[in-house]
Amino acid sequence: MNSSDFYKNKVVLITGASMGIGKDLALQVLQYGGKVTITGRNEQRLLAVKDEFQAYSEQLLIHKGNVANYENVVELIEKIILHFGKLDVLINNAGMSTIFGDLETITDKVVDEIIDTNVKGALFPSMVAIPKLKETKGSIIFISSIAAFQGIPAYSLYSLSKMALTALAQSLRIENKKTGVFVGIAYVGFTENDTGKRTLSPDGKLEKVPVRNKLITRPRSLTAKIILNQIANRRPRAYHSIFGKLIFILSKFTPFVTNILYKQIYKNTKNTRDSK
Repeated sequence: MNSSDFYKNKVVLITGASMGIGKDLALQVLQYGGKVTITGRNEQRLLAVKDEFQAYSEQLLIHKGNVANYENVVELIEKIILHFGKLDVLINNAGMSTIFGDLETITDKVVDEIIDTNVKGALFPSMVAIPKLKETKGSIIFISSIAAFQGIPAYSLYSLSKMALTALAQSLRIENKKTGVFVGIAYVGFTENDTGKRTLSPDGKLEKVPVRNKLITRPRSLTAKIILNQIANRRPRAYHSIFGKLIFILSKFTPFVTNILYKQIYKNTKNTRDSK
């Protein structure tokens, strides 16, 4: 199905949408004629998006809150129903990444932050939204990562959190087989970052995300377009980019090759960081 037809008058909730992929997802849905709710913890960024999307003010609702807080999610869903009357699509996009670091160097606060954001931040919105999505035979999609294919050394916590989304999506897909609710998961590869994006260091400090090699990164707008097309056509899984598809194939059919690759990357990265 064509996305421009699918999203017209649809009510879409996008978590973690004050910047990055989430913001691009919101803009494209609005351009297709949909109604969008974006949520995030940074009110200033949310208001900036509201100003930037002023042309779509009647279609846009913003909500400052934490999707890892169950009571706040209940408030959010009630707010959407009160404002738009229904919910058609939930895009679990909120996420936090980490910087290279062995597990024993990571603080308990970083563990809480990553698990809360990446796992509870997808679990709670899904729990609360499902009854409303059953009414519209709507859709849930989880934005995961190629880190979910195989545990990446020095990114063990991030890999764990993204692998958890696979289990959640698989379970919900079976639970909702007869309800009409579509459940999908997108394994996003390297995507261009906003200049203001931050990631967590092992000791819990927010640091600027390192610049990625342009040869293996995709524009955010293209990543968003692929995700929206996946939802519109109800495809359970999508593997983004040639690099992402390659890692998936290697992890699934020749995991020893991926192990060798990851060991070498880990060794090189660790040596580089230790020499600084």
